[in-house]
Amino acid sequence: MRFGRCSFFITLLFTQMLCAPLLLTAAEIRNINFAVFQKSTPEFEFEPIVLGRFSDFIEAMNGSQVLLLSHTKDSIDGDIINLQQDVLRESSEGLNDIGIACTLTFADLSTEEDTSFELGGLCKIIDSLNKNVTAIIPMASLPDTDQGIDAWVELFEDESSGIAFYANVGTGE
Repeated sequence: MRFGRCSFFITLLFTQMLCAPLLLTAAEIRNINFAVFQKSTPEFEFEPIVLGRFSDFIEAMNGSQVLLLSHTKDSIDGDIINLQQDVLRESSEGLNDIGIACTLTFADLSTEEDTSFELGGLCKIIDSLNKNVTAIIPMASLPDTDQGIDAWVELFEDESSGIAFYANVGTGE
């Protein structure tokens, strides 16, 4: 009987130890919006913050072309988001790989009083016949559209290729 009671308490304690971190890290579910643009006109300048809804953001990017748009639904703290869009192409110089490949980490640093979200990671701008660029994106604060901040923030810009990465976060409700 004593062994059964002891076994029960050990099982209960072990279950609580496993579940407690899940409860402590349970965060609000968010959607991460990520966009990559490339300049199509040399005089175009990327802005560090673009205010407005999605349609305003796209309008503000007039002078560039969309390379990648991503809407990652139902993300939580600690999620790793992998994005890749590239084309393998045969050319006179050989096989060429052109595109974007990103591995990003989403962090929810929210408290009961305030929401706070960050995104960062590693992106590669791939052009195997010319120059590949590795973009190290430090964790950056993201605007939360649910808090009335309709904005996109620039995470990184590579001036040589004319490519910029933008992001924001929200629930979409």
